[in-house]
Amino acid sequence: MARPTHDTSTILDAAGRILGEGGPAKVTMAAVIREAGVPSGSLYYRFPDRPALLAALWNSAIESYHRDAYPLFEGDPVEAAAALAAYTVRWCQAEPAHAHALLAGRARFEAEAWPEAARDTEATESARWNDAIRGLTRRVRAETSVSTTELLLVVVDLPYAAVRRYLSAGKPIPADLADVVAGIVRTSLR
Repeated sequence: MARPTHDTSTILDAAGRILGEGGPAKVTMAAVIREAGVPSGSLYYRFPDRPALLAALWNSAIESYHRDAYPLFEGDPVEAAAALAAYTVRWCQAEPAHAHALLAGRARFEAEAWPEAARDTEATESARWNDAIRGLTRRVRAETSVSTTELLLVVVDLPYAAVRRYLSAGKPIPADLADVVAGIVRTSLR
């Protein structure tokens, strides 16, 4: 069997664009074939069905976001929290298709139907990320006495809320938004 000539990133980029325009329900095999301009065999060679495609799209977004975020957890905890919040905004600016995936949320990606290997990949990375967030939460709370609820609101929820209005409207995220979000995080935690 000949190897397909289209790479996986072309297919996932197309799926991400469809996701951004219409949400997870619009990411169908036929739509991705049209958007990516690939033969159906090239898509089905990599992803035997829609759940496998959705799993790859989700796991690709998570890997993209987490890859450069982990180093930000080091150092002064309040500055680490502010850096993580700013990074989230900048990452959404740079990776809007992946950002749409995270904003949609895992539940909309039909994870119960994913191939076992994809579920294992996601579970392993989620556990690693949750450990990092818990560690940062403990460090910030020890320094500031801010409640976990407030901390998660300003460090995790605020950056996504800040970019959602722009991403959902298909508008560019303002260049200064990351700095504004980081400033709010610092003010709230100090």
